[in-house]
Amino acid sequence: MIAQARSEIPNMSEALVITTQEERLLWLTLNRPDKRNPLSSDMIAALSEALRAGYEDNATRVIIINSAGVAFSAGHDLAETQRRTDESFEDWQQRIKALLAACADMMSGIVHAPKPVIASVHGIASAAGCQLVSACDLALAADTATFCTPGVNIGTFCTTPLVGIGRNLSRKHALEMALTGDQFNAATAERFGLINRIERADNLIHATRQLALSIATRSAESIARGKSAFYRQVEMPLDDAFALANEVMLQNLTAAGDAQEGVAAFFEKRPPEWRD
Repeated sequence: MIAQARSEIPNMSEALVITTQEERLLWLTLNRPDKRNPLSSDMIAALSEALRAGYEDNATRVIIINSAGVAFSAGHDLAETQRRTDESFEDWQQRIKALLAACADMMSGIVHAPKPVIASVHGIASAAGCQLVSACDLALAADTATFCTPGVNIGTFCTTPLVGIGRNLSRKHALEMALTGDQFNAATAERFGLINRIERADNLIHATRQLALSIATRSAESIARGKSAFYRQVEMPLDDAFALANEVMLQNLTAAGDAQEGVAAFFEKRPPEWRD
């Protein structure tokens, strides 16, 4: 059973990301609650490794990212981005560049993954933590959750988080978050399009589980093909998008596999038997 809220501080020997297999669901729990689960280089490496394992595991149909403690993620660890006393300017820049590249690779990996990834958010999702929510295919949030891109408050700007957030929200809503640096509540995040829906805090895990289990009953083959096509076509001009969608639909309807089984099961009024 997944804990509803992990407010206790775990033994620091525990993994940065706790993996829990539940039926055909893989829960990945960010587990540095004493620091509000920052996306440090170590956390990014641990989460990226856990995600890759989930993508490759045939027993996993849906991946869920949630968190321990009172926050989803506070974003990058600002202490890690500071120049070290024995570090040259060039080495400092290269280290930050590597951190940002690893984070971008993880975010884009979620988008390009063959399996659905759901964010289950309680507490604050800030900066790169908010970006992580935007990278996931679906997001549910507790009614107490908040979201922000506060870089402007400290003289920077949440440029990289806006890559994902700006693809979820309208430009004006994304820029309202970035230009003000304010915290936005779950209702506003839902209205903006950052999350799918709001749940009571004490029902968040249950609601996330039910959504994920529903998706897990569908064909993994059709979901992988459809998810890939969706993200590709939304970046295309209209005519190119229709051409791609038509080709994918043609493959779905004529190729041997789950589509043929699903159509046959529909006409025969029986549950489909997916190959995977």
